[in-house]
Amino acid sequence: MKSDDSLRIGGKPWLPPVGTPLGAMHWLRDDLPWVKDYLGLDEIRTCFTPGIAGTMAWGGRIGSKITRAIATARLLPHWRLEDGFLRSVGLGKSGSLPLSIVADDLGLSTDASVASRLERLIIEADDADASLGAGVREAIVHHGLSKYNHLPHDEPKFSGNGKRRVLLVDQVRGDVSVPRSLGSEKSFETMLNDALASGAHCIVRTHPDVIAGYRRGYLIEMASGRPGVTLSAEPVSAAAILKVVDEVWTVASQFGFDALLRGVPVRCYAAPFYSGWGLTEDRMSDTARRTVSRRRTVNRGVDHLAAAAFVHYPIYRNPETWEATDVFQTIDAIVAGRKSL
Repeated sequence: MKSDDSLRIGGKPWLPPVGTPLGAMHWLRDDLPWVKDYLGLDEIRTCFTPGIAGTMAWGGRIGSKITRAIATARLLPHWRLEDGFLRSVGLGKSGSLPLSIVADDLGLSTDASVASRLERLIIEADDADASLGAGVREAIVHHGLSKYNHLPHDEPKFSGNGKRRVLLVDQVRGDVSVPRSLGSEKSFETMLNDALASGAHCIVRTHPDVIAGYRRGYLIEMASGRPGVTLSAEPVSAAAILKVVDEVWTVASQFGFDALLRGVPVRCYAAPFYSGWGLTEDRMSDTARRTVSRRRTVNRGVDHLAAAAFVHYPIYRNPETWEATDVFQTIDAIVAGRKSL
């Protein structure tokens, strides 16, 4: 970090100086009031407040699009906020505040159609970053951590039929990371058909809400009743299930990144942020391949990605005190939090 970066929000050179007045729509101000504490702001102003130096929005749904349009009309910079890749013990829906967030000045990390700050950080990563990333990766793998960390590390039991076990990661319909990563329902259909044709034992990892009928997934309807397919919705951690499979095939899930960190081969049927660097077997559409190959022009190791995603990209804070923390302190906090489960 450069010395003058310490004066910027989160110490990030692409973010404005601490105390810069920023605006957002009421959705963010009302629903996520803690964002101001994360960014060290006294208050979050409206997008129309005179004198603001930029706008921000969470995610990429309609509120974000409106905010960005206002920023464009006012000739202001815009930052896109999301959870970090090492978020918390519990789920956000259960009220757990994030231990990390990201603020991107270029694009969402899930949006393969445009460059993101994360993508730039991966491209710029050097040997020193790889060394740093290795330490982070080893700590995450050692403690069995992922984005959310509320599930037990109980290894699921699958039939020992001697076939190669391929984990097919389902996603919930409405998950915007699917179209943003230039995937579609066809991507899931192709993934399933390829897996069945390979003769592998296909394990479809779907969300428990899909099994219970509360939400719809992409794969479960296609895969139900098909020979050679096991539907799995056991409430166990990503670390646990990755110990008992041979490969992970995904469209755009972070499960693929979890697998790469653990040395499990990954095949991608769209363009998540960790694809296109020579680490994954990419079976994305021709359109997706053309789009990302123009930007992801270098090969990178998994530790380069780990440094970018866990060290340089996020802002870490203790949500009890709002003091700045780092990735290793966050790992310690999650490990301690899991002990109370």
